[in-house]
Amino acid sequence: MAPRFVVLTQPVKVKIAYGETVLPAGMKLPVVSSDATSIRVKYMGESQTIPSAAARFEDSESPDAVPSEIPPIIPAKPAAAPSTTPGTQLQVSLQPGYDSRMQGGDISMRELQLLLSSHCSEGVDLSGAGTKIYNGITYLMDSEQAATNLGLAHSVPSRVLVAAPGFPRNSLYYIGYDGAFEGRFNRLYLVTDIANKVVAIQLVDEHPKGRWKSAAALAAATWSTYNFINARMRASDAARVQAVSKRQGNIVVIDTQVFQRVRTRVGRTNVDRYEEQENAKLLIPTPFARIILHCAQVGLSKT
Repeated sequence: MAPRFVVLTQPVKVKIAYGETVLPAGMKLPVVSSDATSIRVKYMGESQTIPSAAARFEDSESPDAVPSEIPPIIPAKPAAAPSTTPGTQLQVSLQPGYDSRMQGGDISMRELQLLLSSHCSEGVDLSGAGTKIYNGITYLMDSEQAATNLGLAHSVPSRVLVAAPGFPRNSLYYIGYDGAFEGRFNRLYLVTDIANKVVAIQLVDEHPKGRWKSAAALAAATWSTYNFINARMRASDAARVQAVSKRQGNIVVIDTQVFQRVRTRVGRTNVDRYEEQENAKLLIPTPFARIILHCAQVGLSKT
């Protein structure tokens, strides 16, 4: 019997190690079991329970099956379409309604505002094509060309809709690659618009080794979001998140780290240490950072 799969028909929030994340609509997942109200699926090597109403079953051999983790792009006229006319600057391509309000996500949007607003102002900025982002990758470069420049053209990537608060709605995808980057990151994400042009890059170290901090050193670590592209947030006070941003030329860099508390007994005293569990480095060209600030401002508006 062929394995069964489901395709998510709406975003679903699930708990993962040290936090939570949002599985976007369109993601295809293998089924472990199901009943009348819920479905057990496999995600990142672990079983997760999702509501039956949030997914539809699909046979793995169906000719219309969606490739695993690759949601379909719904054809639509973009809000700002790229142009190939000579002399016309390439612009970011976003779905109509890209800056409409999302349900929830206020904490992540406020944190994005705090991290980005000291480096640029909000606005619908369509300029900046060609801005250098990372190792030969430029703003609005075709994603296939970017993969070639990084030596990843022969890798098998995964492509997923970005369902992250503060980012243009239904307009971004990330293409994930496994590898070794900068000597410590094991994952690289090319974040693209609907025309498959690169708008940002995120590097992630999912398995930091041997990095600890004391409770005192993390006293000011009051952030919640530790991975903005994957919409991952700490789930309890046993985790601490550090986040900093800086401007490097025309790029805003956001560095985040999540630490998990490990309590040990020393004599009659409990001593807390915090072990690093994941760190991420997000590189955003300032024109796109301005668009993110615009989306966050709209999302936090109560009118």
